[in-house]
Amino acid sequence: MNEWEKVRLGDVCLFQNGYAFKSNDFIDTGDTYVIKIKELKDGNITIFDNSSKIKYANNLNKYEIKYNDILIALTGDPVDKGNPLSWVGRVSIYKNGFISLLNQRVAKFIPNTDKLNKLYIYYFFRNFENFFNLAQKATGSASQANISTKLLNETEIYLPPLDEQRKIADILGSLDDKIELNSRINSNLES
Repeated sequence: MNEWEKVRLGDVCLFQNGYAFKSNDFIDTGDTYVIKIKELKDGNITIFDNSSKIKYANNLNKYEIKYNDILIALTGDPVDKGNPLSWVGRVSIYKNGFISLLNQRVAKFIPNTDKLNKLYIYYFFRNFENFFNLAQKATGSASQANISTKLLNETEIYLPPLDEQRKIADILGSLDDKIELNSRINSNLES
C-alpha cells in the first residue's frame, strides 16, 4: 500500500450530471430509456416496466449512458434510514447493450486520466465503509439527502497503481459474474 496515492476524485475524474427532463418529455413509445435514481438498484441499473422513455434527440448526447458506465445517485435517503439500498451515494454499473440517458440527480463518473480504472471506482464505492463515509457527508433534510458534484470532487480516496486497480476490478468482477450465474441457476431450479 506504500505505492497507493491519496487523491481527490476531482483530480482523476469528472462528473456528468443528468438532464432535467420535463414530465411531458416522457412518452410510452419512446426509443430511449431515461435512467432515474429509482433504476440504481444494488449495484446495477434495473430497467422496469414503468421506466421512463423519450424520443432520442441529438442535443442530448452528452447525457448518454453506455455499457460499463458508472453512475451515482446524488439524492436518496440519509444514512439514518435503515435501508442502504435507498441511501444517497449508491453506485451502479450500466450493463445494458443499448444507450440510455441520465436524468437529473444521477451523475456519471468520467475518468480524465490514465491513472484511473472506472471499474475500480465502482468497487471502491461498493465497499460499504467507503459508501457509508460518502453518504454520511450528504446534506439535506431527514427525509432526503443530497450529494453535490463539488463534494464528490473534494472526496479523497487512496488510488493504487493502475495495474493493481485492474486486478482488483477483475477479481471482484469475476466474483460478481459467479454470483449472478448462481442466482440465475437457482431461479431456473426453482422454476
